[in-house]
Amino acid sequence: MNEQQHTIVAISSGISKSAISIVRLSGEKALEIAYQFIMPKHNQAIHTNYPSNSSKNIRLIPRKATLCSLYDSKGRLLDKAIMIYFKAPFSFNGEDIVEIQSHGGLLITQEILKSALDFGATLASPGEFSKRALRNGKLDMVELEATIALINNTNTNLTQLLVRNLTGECARMLESSRQAILEIIAQIEVCIDYSEEDLDPAILEKSLSSLQFLIKRFRAIRESSAHYSRLQGAKLSILGKPNVGKSSLLNLLLLRDRAIVSQEAGTTRDVITESLDINGNIISLSDTAGIRTSSNSIENQGMQRSLECAKESEILLCVFDLSRNMDEDDYKILDFIHLDSIKTKSILIVLNKNDLPKKNTYDFSDFNYCVINTKDINHRQIITDKIQEYITMHIDSDTFILTNAAQNTFLESALNNLMKASSLLEKNILELASFELMESLKNLSAITKPYNVEEILDSMFSQFCVGK
Repeated sequence: MNEQQHTIVAISSGISKSAISIVRLSGEKALEIAYQFIMPKHNQAIHTNYPSNSSKNIRLIPRKATLCSLYDSKGRLLDKAIMIYFKAPFSFNGEDIVEIQSHGGLLITQEILKSALDFGATLASPGEFSKRALRNGKLDMVELEATIALINNTNTNLTQLLVRNLTGECARMLESSRQAILEIIAQIEVCIDYSEEDLDPAILEKSLSSLQFLIKRFRAIRESSAHYSRLQGAKLSILGKPNVGKSSLLNLLLLRDRAIVSQEAGTTRDVITESLDINGNIISLSDTAGIRTSSNSIENQGMQRSLECAKESEILLCVFDLSRNMDEDDYKILDFIHLDSIKTKSILIVLNKNDLPKKNTYDFSDFNYCVINTKDINHRQIITDKIQEYITMHIDSDTFILTNAAQNTFLESALNNLMKASSLLEKNILELASFELMESLKNLSAITKPYNVEEILDSMFSQFCVGK
């Protein structure tokens, strides 16, 4: 049987205690299976004060919530729940869908799922509901990827962009770009039949102007997408020599004593990682071993892990002690953040211990820096405000992102095609310009449509939970 003919079922609300659980049926027999729940064949097994559904002649009306008593395949009462029927093609994936909203007990939900399987449903694979939506034209690839990204999103600032993709704004923008390219091709094809002397310069100037606009738009999407990639699940590392206050800074940011604070150098010998919530944005925060010259092999291993953690992070908080003169170990930190692979990261210099007499006279004015005392809880806001700047992305009506690496590759290819076409148009090499524009259309179409073999699609859908 073709998988599209199976009626699938899954728990869509997660496996946990909750007020409500949702079991979702999808396929040709979804409604038939739903009626088997509410019209049992073996009423002799029922011993309950709940009224029987059959006496009420219950019917499931599309898009109307209906309170029903649910029975298993042996006629035993399972729960009293709400059913909502979404008739094809007016549903999430274009098929008949029935959602059962039961009480959120773990056993109740599992029993409803088991009964649906007894009634003839097939257990859904991860992402199968969404895969059917894609195949039935209810979602395109951009909307699908936005669904995955929204589920995994940890940055409230980026939610607006992901919802924009989910509601089709990005797809419509790409379609308008596609139409603009088609118009340019049509203008060029008209000009191909004319000699160079007979060409109307205004036509080519209009084409070039349209091309430059599209090139600018695609570059902006490329930059926004790269910025999105850096912000999503951002990592932050605290770096510095021993006893500058790294662990105290970690505890201040977390508002609890997570790391041991001691005057003894080398207390922190491994990377400590926690999640930090800054105004709804979740980032990975790591306190690292102090960087210094040491003959202790274990401490040296810890320092190596510290540097590797810093290299993998998008944001670095480099801590220096205002109450002590700069020494060789401090300069090692400065040398590290001046490396080509590091200086492109978001770096904040934290000058700690401003409550003590100042001895550090180094000029940090070339850096983004702040002056604090980790003993003062009010100084936490100074740090979090600075971090907030790093994890915030400027968004306006023209800001769009692509969340998938393959889609960004297609966008990059389309952009290269447009730039080549622009150069060729400037030289009046019209046939090759038209060819490049046609190639850009192929790459652009691949962004919103399934673009590879079944194995790759299966890999992508495996990122979804079973009920999605």
